[in-house]
Amino acid sequence: MHLSSRVFVLVCMLTAQVDGVQAQAVDFSVYALGYTEDHKTVYLLNGEEETVEIALSTARIVGPYHTVLDADSTITLRSQVEAGEGAAIYPPIAQAVLPREVKEPVVILVPSAASLPYQASIIDQSLEHFPLGSYLLMNLSPMEVRGLVGSNQVVVSGESVSTIIPSSEDEDFLDVHFEYESPQGWKTFARTRWVNKAGKRSLLLAYQDPKTRRMKIKGIPIRDR
Repeated sequence: MHLSSRVFVLVCMLTAQVDGVQAQAVDFSVYALGYTEDHKTVYLLNGEEETVEIALSTARIVGPYHTVLDADSTITLRSQVEAGEGAAIYPPIAQAVLPREVKEPVVILVPSAASLPYQASIIDQSLEHFPLGSYLLMNLSPMEVRGLVGSNQVVVSGESVSTIIPSSEDEDFLDVHFEYESPQGWKTFARTRWVNKAGKRSLLLAYQDPKTRRMKIKGIPIRDR
């Protein structure tokens, strides 16, 4: 590691201490709904005077990765910027505060036009909060979403999360129907059938396509270790 990069890492580690108490270490995973220009790779300070390169994926959740939290319990992902003479600096590219009750965090990245290139949210993929056979529906849109998975109904307000547990494990297939609330009333944006997998889990992301502004839903299987 170049000297200036090492100094940058050490400074970030030192500023992560509060009143002489070492900041908390955590392992987390990452999923990207999309990419921002020139940022398909992000970087992480791992608490061992090193930076870790993370290749983002829109197909699967990657990780876990090890880091130390900032003083306010923030997970920070960074970009790499050349500073001249072979040195580099690592400015923030996405930040999310880790709630104390989250046991197995997954950082969800969404391209953003705000001050940072990615908007970051955190879900808990621990079995306690996300059991086998269930779906975790994360509504990334500002609109209310309601759905039917098998005979189980769910309503999720804008920018919130809800767990869906199919009511019957005997059904081989589940009828699935999702709607969003528009100014003109409820509109269907997904209707299909899913195989009922009692021993599997899937993350569902409801979102507005940034180009067409149409509502879509995307499923990402959870690969249990």
